[in-house]
Amino acid sequence: MKLAALVSLVPVALLAFACGAKDDEEAKRPAAGSGGSVGTGGSIGVGGSAGGIVIGTGGTDTGGTGGSAASAGTTGEIPMETADTIRGKSCAGWSSEPELLPTVLQLVVDTSYSMTFRTDSTRGRTKWDITQEALYAAVGDMPATAAVGVLYYPGQDTDESMQARDVSECINTNALIPIALLGDQNAPQRERVLASVEDAEPAGLTPTHNAYDYALENGLRASRETGNRFMLLITDGAPTLEWGCIGRSQYEAPTQPIIDEIFAARQEGIRTFIIGSPGSEEAVNGGDARPWLSRAAALGGTARGGCTIDGPNYCHIDLSQDADFAVALNAALARILGQIVSCSFEIPPAPPGQTLNLSQVNVIYTPSSGADAELVGRNDDPGCTDGWQLDGQGLVTLCENTCNIVRADPGGTVELLFGCDTQVDEPVK
Repeated sequence: MKLAALVSLVPVALLAFACGAKDDEEAKRPAAGSGGSVGTGGSIGVGGSAGGIVIGTGGTDTGGTGGSAASAGTTGEIPMETADTIRGKSCAGWSSEPELLPTVLQLVVDTSYSMTFRTDSTRGRTKWDITQEALYAAVGDMPATAAVGVLYYPGQDTDESMQARDVSECINTNALIPIALLGDQNAPQRERVLASVEDAEPAGLTPTHNAYDYALENGLRASRETGNRFMLLITDGAPTLEWGCIGRSQYEAPTQPIIDEIFAARQEGIRTFIIGSPGSEEAVNGGDARPWLSRAAALGGTARGGCTIDGPNYCHIDLSQDADFAVALNAALARILGQIVSCSFEIPPAPPGQTLNLSQVNVIYTPSSGADAELVGRNDDPGCTDGWQLDGQGLVTLCENTCNIVRADPGGTVELLFGCDTQVDEPVK
């Protein structure tokens, strides 16, 4: 039986979120790739075994390998072999049964004054009421093995200034919750993060660049926790303060420096998810803030499958057009957390006398039921659901459906086999 066929037989474990209408007075307490070049628009493709991203204008840009909305190397001309046949081939060098990597997550959450606004999709509540409630539930449901930290920005009132200032002038840096293992329910770190969600108050301007940089440097980079590392930026639009806390309420800060920093983090193996809340479709000076968020997500390694930088199918998680923001945000967080929680494996170094070739890696899954081992094909679609992908930092990451199957079978094993050419899943016609 093919692994893809097992999906319908295994219940997919989704994170449960506590939702419910509240009056404004009650809303205070929530319910319990590296490589590639950059062009000026166009579609996203994942290229080569290292997952290089190319963003171009009709495929004219080059960098890495791949192309416009293409899955590199996925031709479907050669049928997939079985686990037994590839194990028995003379090319098979060595194998490994790696441990799932834990998740290390830094939250960067926009709490600027505009988060107090209401829109049609917030159903009479503020954007912060809904964000606060969804974050509280999401953190509460994360596994004990996840390491999490959070920074709210600005976290204080902010003054206007067109002169560079210290970061503490526009961000409450003392309120950063350093990354640590969440632990079980009622464990100190989980309680600390949940309390910070409760206590956060929207106010001030929007220093997105300083916030992302401070959280990256003093949160993720400073953490000694090992695992698969992610940033999650939640914002409702364009920044009004640029680097150095420079700006004012009607000032539209440049976004390219933020995009550049997100791309630099990706080169370190840190992927950045971006959620655009209602309001992100309206930039300060009458434009649209979504394209910069879309580009940042693409270069941050989290582009949605089949997306385009300039929309309408943006590469970030765009919630600006959903009819019900609460439902959409809960679903978005569930999808993100479902992707990042323990579905990556680190490729071990080659044993003495052997050579590691990243184009000769295969993944085999053996169910605990005693069923035949499955050869899982590589799938380079950026929005893949079945198969696995190879990260430029040397990580094997299972696609969503495959990940759910493995996580639902604690007694099953995942084996990495080295030496034979990587088997690639036939593309969906």
